[in-house]
Amino acid sequence: MLIDSSLKGRFVSKLTSNVMSALLGIITVALVPRTLGPADYGRFEFLAANFKLILDSITCHAPSAFFNWISRKAHKEDADVSVGVTLYLVTGSVLFFCLLIAVATMTGFHVVLWPDIAPLYLWEGFGLTLAVFLFQMCTYMADGKALTGVLEKLRLVQNLAKTGAYLLLIWASLMNLHTFFFSQIVITGAVALIMAGWLYRRRAFTSAALMPWHFPKDEIKRYLSFLKAFVRPLVILVVVGFLFSYFDRWFLQLIGGAAQYGYFGLSDRLGAVAFLFTSAMTPLLTREFAFAFEEMDKARLRSLFERIRVFLFIAVVTSCFLSMNSASLVEVIGGKKFIGAVIPITIMTLYPIHQTFGQLSGALLIATGQTGLYSKISLFCMVASIPFTYLLMAPTTYLIPGLALGATGLAIKMVVVNIVGTNIQLYYNTKFLGISFPKWIFLQVKTVGIVYGAAAVACFLSLRLPDSFIQPFSFVRIDPAVFTAAIRLGLSGLLYLLFVFALVVAAPGLAGVGRDELKQIVRQTFWKRRSNEQG
Repeated sequence: MLIDSSLKGRFVSKLTSNVMSALLGIITVALVPRTLGPADYGRFEFLAANFKLILDSITCHAPSAFFNWISRKAHKEDADVSVGVTLYLVTGSVLFFCLLIAVATMTGFHVVLWPDIAPLYLWEGFGLTLAVFLFQMCTYMADGKALTGVLEKLRLVQNLAKTGAYLLLIWASLMNLHTFFFSQIVITGAVALIMAGWLYRRRAFTSAALMPWHFPKDEIKRYLSFLKAFVRPLVILVVVGFLFSYFDRWFLQLIGGAAQYGYFGLSDRLGAVAFLFTSAMTPLLTREFAFAFEEMDKARLRSLFERIRVFLFIAVVTSCFLSMNSASLVEVIGGKKFIGAVIPITIMTLYPIHQTFGQLSGALLIATGQTGLYSKISLFCMVASIPFTYLLMAPTTYLIPGLALGATGLAIKMVVVNIVGTNIQLYYNTKFLGISFPKWIFLQVKTVGIVYGAAAVACFLSLRLPDSFIQPFSFVRIDPAVFTAAIRLGLSGLLYLLFVFALVVAAPGLAGVGRDELKQIVRQTFWKRRSNEQG
């Protein structure tokens, strides 16, 4: 089977939710940047990324350790101790973050930490970060205990509600950065609380988790020992990673302003939409890696790792299309105000390819307890990228001049460093599993080369259609340039799907499936549809 039977139901649930989320995300990206404009959209993206980085760093990967523990132990013991201890650790981290913002705004230091951001936006960004973080903790618990179905339904409800709120705000001419933040805080926070209540009713945890000090000291000590062993190798990575990641975004905001960050933010957001198609598997595969390692089942680890090829292909197909059609995407989404985002989008939409690969490959390192190695690889990539980052982004007027590429420079840096880091992880994973490293390198080059070529041909053919043929069909009140770009995008997508279908039929191994598996999938789909028609 394409996916192991134990994973199939949960994966289908997650994938369906993620596909719907991606479609809703496309609607959001098509409307919000144009309404807010590059500057306000840049402020939102800067705060969202920056505050997530800060909170993740303060918690020092304790939530990831919690997910690893739940994935390995939840099938044979309750989770109250781990839930309670993690809850109080996270609460302390949140209070510290709140204090940091308060001190920064009272002293005026916020203008250095968060350039061109008004204090009220800081608090709104904090509220959104907290709501998203709470939902993520509920997601960890649900995935760790294999309670995926209802979680994905609630995630879909959340995304539908947010998209509906954006449309309503735009229709009523009330969309601005404040209402954009507020709508997300209310909806995400409400869904997170509903999810927590559902987990409580399903006995994923009990009220005893609120008072972990009542548990036997041996149980608390055992979880804290695991937490310490998991987190300790990552401490240096967290500190250094925070400084480097914070510097990248802060430097772009400082030298380029909110508009340049808006260009990068839009490219990053489109990349995130592409990643939604493959991220469904990350938490599930992490859990299965951890479970297989707990059972010392190396054959299953190899089998699970091989399935990464399927999701790599999906990421390549999505990313190559977005990259090749960046000009049309910008015209439809942002118009002339976002013309500076075309090149960053061309580059940054390729990021999900190795983001997918890196997350699934990195999941094996973390699930098998190799957090020290994971930390060393990440640190090496960060330190090695320092001169590269400076060269790409520094203004030409600096004492040591750079190329002043702004958003484009940051996009190049992100993609290149991600490729290097992912393949270093891959080397150690193939060594651990006893499989061929060169085979995986060749797979990446071959897949990206062939699929990007197909995307280029589809895009070129769509551009051959004359504007004079398209514009007479334009609807009333739709900008002709936007309509033309949308038609070209649709035509390119249709041709591209045909090319990809032909590739999969001709060479199913490129998509990570065997010819027999492909026949089985087609046969199962055909018989399922036929039985539904007869029923």
